[in-house]
Formats: sequence, C-alpha cells, structure tokens
Amino acid sequence: MGQKETIIDLLKSNDVMTQVELADFMYGEKGRSPNIYTALTKLVKTGVVIRTGSNPAYYSLSGAESLIPEHQNRSKKDTRDVSADVISNETIEEAELMVEAASNYGPEGELISRCLKKYPVNTDPDLVAMKVGLIDITNSTHLSQHKSKINLVELANIIASIPNIDERIAAGDPDVVNEIARSNGKINLFSFASKYCCYHNRNLYGRDDYSILDTVLKEYLPQYFADVTKGQIQKWQDGFMYKEYNDYISRKLDELGITVEHRKRKFDHFVWYKNR
Repeated sequence: MGQKETIIDLLKSNDVMTQVELADFMYGEKGRSPNIYTALTKLVKTGVVIRTGSNPAYYSLSGAESLIPEHQNRSKKDTRDVSADVISNETIEEAELMVEAASNYGPEGELISRCLKKYPVNTDPDLVAMKVGLIDITNSTHLSQHKSKINLVELANIIASIPNIDERIAAGDPDVVNEIARSNGKINLFSFASKYCCYHNRNLYGRDDYSILDTVLKEYLPQYFADVTKGQIQKWQDGFMYKEYNDYISRKLDELGITVEHRKRKFDHFVWYKNR
C-alpha cells in the first residue's frame, strides 16, 4: 500500500490527524513527518483530504476517496511483523512493567488514577468535564478537533445524565460504553468511551471488565488473531456492539491461558508497547 492509501486508511480510522501523527503511525517512530509531505500535499490538492488550521494543521477526509485510482495487486499495508511475539502471562507482565516505567505513560497513568479517586462520581457535569479533558489529553483521543459535532459541555452533560452510571461502570455494564459512544448521534465516540469506562472500572473498583479499543488494537488484533479482521472490528465500532468486541477479547485471553490480574488492561498495554 502506498503512502497516499495509507494516509487515507489512517484518516478513516481516526477522523482528524496532524502530519506528525500520521507519520508516527506510518513509520512507528518519531521524526519522519517530512517523509509524507509530498503525498499529503497531493491529497490536499486533489481534494481528497482537507487541511484546516496551522501550527499544527489538521487533516481529514473530504469524502472524495474515489479520486484516487485503484492499484492492481496492491500489497498489504505495512505493519510490524508480530510472528515472533509470544503472548503469555510472563510477556504481558513484562510489557506492563515497561509501560509503567515509561517517562510519559507511567506518570500520566498515575495522574489519572489519583484524579479519578479524588473525583469518582459521574453525576456532576463539571467534574465529568474535567475527567473527560484529562483522559482526552493523556490518551490522544482528539475530542477538541470535533467541536463541530460535539463540545465538552455537551459530552459532559450526556455522561452525567446516564442513569446509574457509576453503579453500572462498577458492575462492568458494557452498554455504558455504547451510551457514551452514541453521544448526541452526530459522532461515534466508541474508542473514547471504552477508555473512559475502563479507567473508572479499574482505578476506582479494582476490576477489569472493559477492553479498550484504539487505533493500534484495531490495526494489530488481526495480526495476532486469524479469526478477526479489521473490517469486523470496524463493524463492532460502527454498530455500537461493544459487548461483542469485549467478549471477543475475553475469549482470546481465555484461549491463550492468560490469567494475570487485570489481564484485559495489560493485554492492551502489551499490544500498544510492542507496536507503538
């Protein structure tokens, strides 16, 4: 798959990204932003991609993907070769230690834990707004880029108005993810919702009921497991079928014999750490 096709694929999954973010995902390392400048500029000039703002500029699809001709015999999108990765209790725990030791991820995880424990309830829109902002910034969910579809005040009010939300998250109710994800009907917040519920469920109640879905997992789960495709994952997301996605992760961890505490969260960290 060429650079232009890869850029389009990433924007389909993430809605809005900067040039730096696109390059980081494509190459798996920092400092490669100039490498995609030409391809990105051509997509903007042909109207396939829209550029807004500056320093940084944000890129999104215009809906004109058909302007790019199909290539015969296109190669599969380049992804990291995961064939040597062993998923076991030991390797998952090792990855967890590496994530916790990371200079940015570890302290940010501790910050989220402290803040959620200090402000646990989700019935006060002001407190919810602060937690939404914290999770958005630390997890790069880019909610602020979607103000035309939903703003922070609206989202905070939606979350705070969900009946019995705290009791349901404590019990691991999967439909809470769907209710947050549906938001106002103008945007699908499936990924953010899975993170919001997961952080509360683990940090406040010591449980592991929720599996996170993000771009790295969507890209690499099919590399680890032959019985799921990126299209199937997208179907779960588009159809607000969180329980199906969450149950799939549980089933695969059962099949692998993963029994460590908080195995879903640690598996997410394993995939992220290996393929970041």
